[in-house]
Amino acid sequence: MHSNPFIQSTIIGYYLPENTHEATIRIYDMNGTEIVAFPIDTFGKGELVIDGGSLRAGMYLYSLIADGELIDTKQMILTK
Repeated sequence: MHSNPFIQSTIIGYYLPENTHEATIRIYDMNGTEIVAFPIDTFGKGELVIDGGSLRAGMYLYSLIADGELIDTKQMILTK
């Protein structure tokens, strides 16, 4: 349910098995520098709302990391 490109906010949907101990969604710029990390404490099906006002316009990568393993990486574009 990710709206791409987005202006004000976007929703990143995810699914984590109930036996997951620790998870984060991390946002990176296109140079691979981590911008922000959001701890995930809701397991099963969940959503994370990203506020576009906290980021500069541009292209970003976001990754879901669970129990130290990279699950998936996707791209998002923020326009102003």
